[in-house]
Amino acid sequence: MIGANPAFASNNADEGERLICKRQQETGSRFGKKVCKTAKEWEEMSEQHRRGLGEMVNRPQIEIRK
Repeated sequence: MIGANPAFASNNADEGERLICKRQQETGSRFGKKVCKTAKEWEEMSEQHRRGLGEMVNRPQIEIRK
């Protein structure tokens, strides 16, 4: 996510229900895309990315001997 600048859409909502908008760079385009999700959704997505990266890093390596 390049150039993510959070913009708070609602200040009086519950912390997990607060809407946060970020600009994300589109592949193949000079223009970004505005993506709005709740704080809870952003955190869940971040956790999924962390788990996926952890699985790739901790995956056993295959050793090929000749």
